[in-house]
Amino acid sequence: MVTAAKLLLLTVAAVADTSRSFQRSVSTQEETARQSRGGKLEKKAGIDWDAQNKLPPWMTSISEGADQAIAVVLGQSLNPDGSAPQVLLDRVEKAKELLEQGTVMKILVSGSDPAGVGRTEASMMAKLLITSGVPASSILQESQATTTAENAWFMLRWIPRGTGKVYIVTSDFHMARATYIFQEVFNCFYTMLEEQYQNDPRWISPTKKYPRLAIIQATTASFCGGDARRSTDDDPAADINTKSLSKRAKDELRFLGSGEVSTSMFGDPLSNILYIWPIQINVTKDPENAGNLQRAMAQAMNVAQKLCRCVAPPESSEPQFTYPLALPVATTLPAGLHLDDWKQVCPASH
Repeated sequence: MVTAAKLLLLTVAAVADTSRSFQRSVSTQEETARQSRGGKLEKKAGIDWDAQNKLPPWMTSISEGADQAIAVVLGQSLNPDGSAPQVLLDRVEKAKELLEQGTVMKILVSGSDPAGVGRTEASMMAKLLITSGVPASSILQESQATTTAENAWFMLRWIPRGTGKVYIVTSDFHMARATYIFQEVFNCFYTMLEEQYQNDPRWISPTKKYPRLAIIQATTASFCGGDARRSTDDDPAADINTKSLSKRAKDELRFLGSGEVSTSMFGDPLSNILYIWPIQINVTKDPENAGNLQRAMAQAMNVAQKLCRCVAPPESSEPQFTYPLALPVATTLPAGLHLDDWKQVCPASH
């Protein structure tokens, strides 16, 4: 059986075999970087290596049970003109509140440019935070992620030392799926490192259990509008930010209920979508998966049910309904419904 750690090593090996010129270039750069005394590699300017999380369990920045926390703000596709949609503005404001309250000590903004507008979601969020008065020193930028799974995976590189908690900052319609994905990605990460280092004599832990991060939801309430004429729900090619809040909540439920999320984190042969590169996450191997998925499904069903009347895009405009969802969202199923009833929540005929 090929473990995640072995798969990653095989991937790197394959790339090296087919890219000799690149390998020679890297070797030349490394040789240039070596100090004349002792052959030690010096730290290159522009990269703060000390700020990065270290993988070995005896070196990791994760401190299980610690109160120190960071907020990770999940990106949202920017508008075609490069501006920030309202849901992204909401997430940035929530993160700022957490920082000002002292709940978190850093804000990590995560997201590349999947919409292809010429700027990353992370850079936009950082700009918004700085403009609102947040010090640049309190912001970490992760600009690689194109999916929620990559938000989770790539942020692990930038965990500040002593961190025990991660606040996921995202929208009401997205939180259930995001939390489930973070749980599964983190569990894969822990397992991969436990397998890699379990026999290393430098790891003196009696349990051989990799330190865990506590995941806490910091949900933003989206605008709930009643003007369906403003939405483009019937146009599959329309920009995501013009879809109604109701449709976005129902789509998130469908992604979970149909199994798309679970299979897409594993990639081929289970799906033709790859949620995270190059790691393959087979959630069926995680003993916590069933419980994680059930809670996510319950939350998504509650959200889709309550936001069903929000037929306008989540942008400020009249008419506005009183926000119908209680936060934090319950992880128990809506009254009278079972997990298999997810298709009955907010049916298309509503």
